[in-house]
Amino acid sequence: MKLTCIVAFALACTVAAGCRTTAGTSVVLNHQTGGSLICEGNTRLHNNMAVTAVTYDKVPNGLNRVNIQLTSLIQGDQHLQYRIAWFNAEGMEIDADTRTYRPLLLHGLDSVTVTGVANSPAAVTSRLRVREVRSLRY
Repeated sequence: MKLTCIVAFALACTVAAGCRTTAGTSVVLNHQTGGSLICEGNTRLHNNMAVTAVTYDKVPNGLNRVNIQLTSLIQGDQHLQYRIAWFNAEGMEIDADTRTYRPLLLHGLDSVTVTGVANSPAAVTSRLRVREVRSLRY
């Protein structure tokens, strides 16, 4: 019970601070209610980027589409990757193998919008995942 209270408090603090993405963070986007909620993360990118706008609509064939605006909170460029995963009403990921991470360059103090279109009419929620690209040095 105590652990549940601690987790609930931590989640409430995260939401109260605003939607921010972090390395390994997932931002859950609900297309039925129009809400968004951070469900996990660490501190690596916590102060570097924020989710500043989320819009939902449908493409002409009736599939859900999400547009997510990410804003850099630092002056330097950020080399990132993002992936938008889609889930059905039962919470199962739809066609997980077809959604790969895409490159994303976020310039200092700039904003960029990423867009994802559902790959099934059964998709009712999506999750944005953002991670840093780590360069190999020899």
